[in-house]
Amino acid sequence: MYLISKTTLNFYGIKMKKVLVIAIALFHSIFAQSGATDIQELLENYPQIQTYRNNSPYYTATNQQPTETFDFTDYTDQELLTLDSLGVLWFLLDTTLVEEEIPYFGYEYFNNPDKIAVFDNIPIPNNYVLGPGDQLIITIWGSTQIKSNHMINRDGNIFVDGIGQVNLSGLDLKTAEAMLLDRFSEVYSTLKGENPSTFLNLSLGQLKSINISFVGEVGSPGLHAVHPFSDISMALLQVGGVDTVGSLRNIQIIRNGKSHLNFDFYEYLVNGKVSQNIRLVSSDVILVPPRKSYVEIIGEVNRPGTYEAKDTDSVFDMINYAGGITAKAQPKLELYRLKPIIERISEDNAYDVYYSNLTDVQNEPADNITKIRVLSVPDVVREVTIFGQVKIPGNYAYEDSMRVLDLLKIAGGLEDQTFRESIYTKEAEIIRQVSNSFYPKRFSINLESLMNGKTDHNIFLKNKDIIIVRENSKYTHPKYVVLNGEVEIPGKYTIQKKEETLQNIIDRAGGFSPNAYVKGLQMYRDSIQVVLRGYDIFVADGDSVHIPQAPGTVRVEGEVNRQGLVQFVHGKSLSYYIEKAGGYSNNANKKNVIVQYANGNVRKKKSIIPLLFYYPPPVKDGATVTVYPKQITTQFNVVQFLSATASAATSIVTLYLLYENNRDR
Repeated sequence: MYLISKTTLNFYGIKMKKVLVIAIALFHSIFAQSGATDIQELLENYPQIQTYRNNSPYYTATNQQPTETFDFTDYTDQELLTLDSLGVLWFLLDTTLVEEEIPYFGYEYFNNPDKIAVFDNIPIPNNYVLGPGDQLIITIWGSTQIKSNHMINRDGNIFVDGIGQVNLSGLDLKTAEAMLLDRFSEVYSTLKGENPSTFLNLSLGQLKSINISFVGEVGSPGLHAVHPFSDISMALLQVGGVDTVGSLRNIQIIRNGKSHLNFDFYEYLVNGKVSQNIRLVSSDVILVPPRKSYVEIIGEVNRPGTYEAKDTDSVFDMINYAGGITAKAQPKLELYRLKPIIERISEDNAYDVYYSNLTDVQNEPADNITKIRVLSVPDVVREVTIFGQVKIPGNYAYEDSMRVLDLLKIAGGLEDQTFRESIYTKEAEIIRQVSNSFYPKRFSINLESLMNGKTDHNIFLKNKDIIIVRENSKYTHPKYVVLNGEVEIPGKYTIQKKEETLQNIIDRAGGFSPNAYVKGLQMYRDSIQVVLRGYDIFVADGDSVHIPQAPGTVRVEGEVNRQGLVQFVHGKSLSYYIEKAGGYSNNANKKNVIVQYANGNVRKKKSIIPLLFYYPPPVKDGATVTVYPKQITTQFNVVQFLSATASAATSIVTLYLLYENNRDR
């Protein structure tokens, strides 16, 4: 695989991409192949193109240079289609490496704006404060039936027929309902008393929005109207979330011009602590400052990614944010710490790299840590292999004190008497690697003795041993020949001896039936008809034989005026059947005629006196006569050749001039 960088593809000041496109244009008209017809089909054929286009350069804590890849964004859709038509695109895709970007933890929370829809299902909280823009629904039922909708105006008032203006701004829903009940009771007496006959309910319809200012590293900074139930995380979700350069550990809430709260999003996202994720009020300001640290945590952690550390975090805390270590983790960590500028002797030695145990980093500060790698325990291969004539061949885990019979039992055992007959029990092999030879050591074991309880063959196995169990070559599946058609007993017949002939099989089938057309016997092997000279041919597994009845017709095809079947008349020549098929067509090659007989044999018109007299083969019942066409000779088109040559020469000159022009610069 090759890593292709567009920054390195320069040709005397011109990107090699441009030279490539010119070269492609030069030969496109001559060598173009069939490819995708539009960019949508191309993306379906090569879905990785979209991945490469979306793969933008990124920075890591330990490598501040962008990852270089072949930049597919530098090619237009039409140029990609041209590359595909020339058969070049697949090669570029196959030789392009794209490094997998380590995700920034926490920011993906804001990638799903559909979460906003959950507001529609949230019940109104008891402490919800009414304000301008809220729609109130007043419902009275019982002895009196009234229902009315009211919008709280800018002054916090609603106007209700019969009771006048009521100020509800700043009240919660329960208090507002009690106030309205008192006011309506002055008009409707049935609302009063211990046993009222009329009842009142206050509910909310459309809710007001609250105005929140978003500043700093957010997706859409500025003043936004958000849902009144919004807490900090939901408000950020509604404005596109936080940029990856923004801090998730120090989101600041400013209320009434003063710092009200510092919100650590990790505590909410990782530990589920909601105490800091407070509900916002109108005119709050959310400030997202730039993040101060980039800690790349990789290796055997459950959630690899780039994390942000606070001054109070330890290395152990950071590993917990990454989901903790996996079961394959070593207790040893690889740590990269960026030295402060004043401590650096040179920029080539800006990092301290050291190892530490997991138990020793619980109180080690994570400040200036840029990379944590949790090492993995090495893979240890402890397995033995068995293959050959066993029920479940394959690789199996090796344990100490494992013997030959133990592995045989795991691979299906030897208790099945029928299956045991398919095994060559006189010998099996153990292949063992040795350190003092290029070739493995071989042990022979007798499976018959092993099955009879002799323990001297049940030897101990070692790691990476291979057991080979041979197949009993004499115990094979029966081989069959199929006879159908005009024999006395059609059906499937087993091959009973080494060199059994077709005549033997026919005799076992009772011979031909009275209606058999013996000359038309057809034998097929591997779906291909065998041309027979007699019935002494040796049959093979899978052969099929068909004995038809006499068809009474001859098929005439190819360059005749009427292809089809002609009645067979004994003694008639080839010309008779061609004449009955309408004679030769104008395109017929009268010298190139073949007759294929029902048994697969083929004969051709032969020349007795060269170029003067052709002897026709005889025609038999069930034969097929084929007349081939004349050969067409393609003439050389001088005009097309000269035109293509001139076009190619012009393109070559243009390419050369471009090269010389840029070399002079």
